[in-house]
Amino acid sequence: MYLSSISSRLLLYDTNSWDLKKSYDCYEGILRDVSWSDDSKYILQVNSKGLIDILSPAEHDIRSLQHVPLKDTWSASFHRDGHRNVAIGTKNGNVLIWDTKNKSVTKNFSAPAQASCVNFISYNVKNTSLAAAMGNGDTVIYSLTSNIPLMTVKLSCSKSISAMKFHNESRFLLGLATEEGHVVVKDVTCNKDRNYFENIHASPVSDIAYSLINRDVLLSCGYDKIMHVYDIRMQNVVSTITTLYPLKSLAINLENQVALGTKNGYILIYDLRDLNAPFKVLRGHNEEVCKVAFQPPRKKNLNDTSLREDVEVNSSFKLQSPVRGRTSDTFFINDTPPRNEEASPQGLDNKVDSFLVMMGLDKSNVDVDDDGIKSVDNGERRSDKFEFRYCQLDAEKNISKISTPLTSRTADNLQFTSPLTIPNGTHDKNLNTNTTDIKLSNINLNGDMVNSKSIEELKDFIKLTLADVADDNRNYFLHIMMALTKQKLFLEKQLFGMNEQIHTLIQNQNMLVETNRKLVLQVEQLKSQQNLF
Repeated sequence: MYLSSISSRLLLYDTNSWDLKKSYDCYEGILRDVSWSDDSKYILQVNSKGLIDILSPAEHDIRSLQHVPLKDTWSASFHRDGHRNVAIGTKNGNVLIWDTKNKSVTKNFSAPAQASCVNFISYNVKNTSLAAAMGNGDTVIYSLTSNIPLMTVKLSCSKSISAMKFHNESRFLLGLATEEGHVVVKDVTCNKDRNYFENIHASPVSDIAYSLINRDVLLSCGYDKIMHVYDIRMQNVVSTITTLYPLKSLAINLENQVALGTKNGYILIYDLRDLNAPFKVLRGHNEEVCKVAFQPPRKKNLNDTSLREDVEVNSSFKLQSPVRGRTSDTFFINDTPPRNEEASPQGLDNKVDSFLVMMGLDKSNVDVDDDGIKSVDNGERRSDKFEFRYCQLDAEKNISKISTPLTSRTADNLQFTSPLTIPNGTHDKNLNTNTTDIKLSNINLNGDMVNSKSIEELKDFIKLTLADVADDNRNYFLHIMMALTKQKLFLEKQLFGMNEQIHTLIQNQNMLVETNRKLVLQVEQLKSQQNLF
């Protein structure tokens, strides 16, 4: 996992050792923005002139995979599901959707009547809405289903937006920060303030971030050298830290590690459970750190194809196959239609075509919509759950084919469909035209038909599945730890208040004792004076 940061260059740090691993310097000036795709594969970079590049952290360096050839671009954001669609804001107020696979614009929202430069742009968690923060203080919410502007969010307290992000889990909550030091959480369904922290910072708020563990936790940092931790459900500030440097950017990961980019080029790494002091200070930059971003956990996204296919034509992962251009990734293609068990009454050409359709390689009757979901000509669309389960079954079958010894007689009666039964792409006329009746005994698993790399990739797939389960358990544990930490902070606050009350009571008691002593002395003095008279 990496921590990415930008100033005049892009740096990648290893979050395990915090060592600097990669550096990318291609443009002059301070970079504007950097972010990761949701599947953790690619980096979206915006330079000082607004030019947008999609990068990939290669083995030893950072490679540029695609440059967005649009004019007057100024801000960009990846889709919340994969890397295919990129939202782009322009200097004249237009909002575009760029398809990274087809390298074309799929949607174009015209600028509002009083539009200005789009400084920030953000998808909501369901990818149904898109928010664009303009330079004049307005934030326009676009609908990605009806392709029209839904509303314009205006802040009565400010006309200068310094940070804007949709919530990680709630698709209706939009966080906004201003140069006057305000932090606002808006409910875009009714265009009302959910939370309003007025003058919470003494100077402009530079960045905001939501916790990935607890949906109620919001963080903000500013030029006043302060970072606040909010509970947006209880509408209060949970914790505050003061640093030695003006803060420019903010990011948080699943380990509750907070990265703060400063104006003087340092990156301060805190643990949210112990904010007394940073446990790591990174000094790789010489200028202000405009943006920091943690690489998200790796997800097995079956909808998106790799952008590397455009630049790595001679990939080392290709298998020897009768179907040209097929790679080992096709074993896990999610848009594979259900297997047709009926025998084909036609010849070899129809068999090959049916095999291409079965493996999802025949694109002649497959259409791709705006959201990257593939459908057959009849318009039927399968759910993500069914697609993922179907791919798992294919993977398990491939594993059993490779690892099961063919020693028993019952194996001779087992039949399955496989492209490996056609050696070197030739066809035997004596064979039955029904490719589903080919027996396992006719396949030499130790020959050239099975590529060892496919076995390794199947093993990697199983490891990724186990890693996902481990990540879920870790996330659940971290969520519990965050809840316990929140409860601990609340109890400590109550205990501190009780200690202050006890201290006040003790002071009052001491004052009463002293007053009582003085009264006793006065009474004794009066008695002595009375005895004299």
